[in-house]
Amino acid sequence: MSFFRPTDTGTILMGPGDVYTILASSAETNGDYIALEALVPPDGGPPPHIHHDQIETFFILEGEMEITVGGQVYEAKAGDFVHVSKNTPHCFKNRSRTTTKMVFTFVPAGDIEEFFRESFKETTDRHDIEILPPPEG
Repeated sequence: MSFFRPTDTGTILMGPGDVYTILASSAETNGDYIALEALVPPDGGPPPHIHHDQIETFFILEGEMEITVGGQVYEAKAGDFVHVSKNTPHCFKNRSRTTTKMVFTFVPAGDIEEFFRESFKETTDRHDIEILPPPEG
């Protein structure tokens, strides 16, 4: 299925710190992949982890990100691309003083979209937090 996603129309998932916008959902790509835009604040990013069923990629749009892949540390900046193979330990951390904007993908989509949806919902529900959309501008 082909589709067009206009700017600022993707589903927003907000958790502690990071803000993810779904650019291409699993349903829209027939499970082939999922693409998300991430806004990662200073000191943001997940702990080291492994995806056993997906390839993950990162493309930095603005700012910089320290991305560790299989023990190799990359200081990725705007325009840089990083590919993470299945079963490879990796993590990312924004060590700068500004928010980093990047697009990341998971191939195939698998159940990663549900992981993000459930994780962010569980966190906000458990702590009785209502997440508002980011301010315009």
